[in-house]
Amino acid sequence: METTMDRETVRAKLLAIQRMPMAELRREWELLFSHTPPGYGEGFMRKRLAWKVQELAYGGLDAETERRIAAVGTGVTRRETSLRQGTVIVREWRGERHEVRVAQGGFEYNGCIYGSLSAVARAITGVNRNGREFFGMKEAK
Repeated sequence: METTMDRETVRAKLLAIQRMPMAELRREWELLFSHTPPGYGEGFMRKRLAWKVQELAYGGLDAETERRIAAVGTGVTRRETSLRQGTVIVREWRGERHEVRVAQGGFEYNGCIYGSLSAVARAITGVNRNGREFFGMKEAK
């Protein structure tokens, strides 16, 4: 398949994918991905093939989006990664002092690693809270 297509060609290809029987979807997968398709269902294959067609025509994700997706996998968001490992965040809540240490892959609180400051705030308060707001790192709305 060509890597540059006009809008009508892309539209026609996407419509064709929606009408293909499973055997044809598998052949299309092998053509676009250069390997046999995984054992997923028809719906997944149609969506993934449609994405690939559009990716080839219009380009893939930009570097910033790729980086953000990778950060989601670690459970640490962009703003929270700006905190240096070893930094201690302190909050007094209901008369008790709570210390959180920025660790590799998350935040350490009471011997447990949490994926986000919001998860730590939830552990402390028992309810969902914005972690950056709870620890005074962001103004309340």
